Amino acid sequence: MVSLNKNKFFGALVRVEEAIISCMKWSIILGMAGMVLVVFLQITSRYIFSFSLGWSEEVARLLFICIVFLGAAILARREQHLTVTIFTEMLQGRLQHVAAVLASLVGLICSYYLMRGGYATLIREWDQRTPSLQFPMGVVFGIILISVTLMMIWLFVVMIKHTRQAIIGDES
Repeated sequence: MVSLNKNKFFGALVRVEEAIISCMKWSIILGMAGMVLVVFLQITSRYIFSFSLGWSEEVARLLFICIVFLGAAILARREQHLTVTIFTEMLQGRLQHVAAVLASLVGLICSYYLMRGGYATLIREWDQRTPSLQFPMGVVFGIILISVTLMMIWLFVVMIKHTRQAIIGDES
């Protein structure tokens, strides 16, 4: 009976995680499409109509920031985040998992400080508005904070997975 409840719990967690990742992926796709469209409109208006859109650079920059942080969180979960793998790929078996644990730990430490700074910035700059659009910067800082928090959670999950594999030698 305990095993059945445990499986239901973990199954629910997996479904929630998949829903979050799916939402983040679609946000990235829509953000990229929006960024391409805005840059295209700016280039077209500037070179064909000799008229510059004052807000286009701001929109493209904000979309780019959101895309980068959302993508970084997803890559952390997939263990595809930017890492130096030249040494870890030379290792075999448990040593490779130990190196992955250490890499995740370093990522966790860096993400922790990024999250602290992101939270302080969110609180300090919540009411700040962008110059052209008067868009609240708190929304952008909130997306950054949520992304970094998810990155920390997923780096922790990856670290636990590799710790387990290093201890018991499980390759699953």
